[in-house]
Amino acid sequence: MNSKSLLLALCLLSFNVLACETSQNLPGENIVVYFERNSAILPGAQILKLADWVIKMRKYRIKQIINIAGVAEQTEKSPLVLASQRADTVRAMLTQFGETGVPYEVHSEIYKPYGYLEPPEKIRLAAVTLSPGCPNNCCDGYMTGP
Repeated sequence: MNSKSLLLALCLLSFNVLACETSQNLPGENIVVYFERNSAILPGAQILKLADWVIKMRKYRIKQIINIAGVAEQTEKSPLVLASQRADTVRAMLTQFGETGVPYEVHSEIYKPYGYLEPPEKIRLAAVTLSPGCPNNCCDGYMTGP
């Protein structure tokens, strides 16, 4: 085997060794916070719940995106505006708690029942998903923190 063939074989072997064996990124982390009827003000207990979640999310060194969905009931006053305000409130809180430098995707929707009806207090919400990542989009042996 000549030196060019040997070099090519070594390159191909090293490529296979470097291939990612596990997922490219970690599963999302979720939290749902609830609002009072016709309000975009987050109650104190929900602020503490969100702050605690943010502390737990510090274990992720790489954060790809934070998705926030604000939701309102159809019967609330200006429901689409209210849903948007709820999402914006949560985004502002996350930023205040130090979740900066992470891209945000924020959207709002009016809850539309499909079959099973949720109780109203479970509809007035903002749902948050943090998508953690791994170095070079490969989680092989990646530790999320202490």
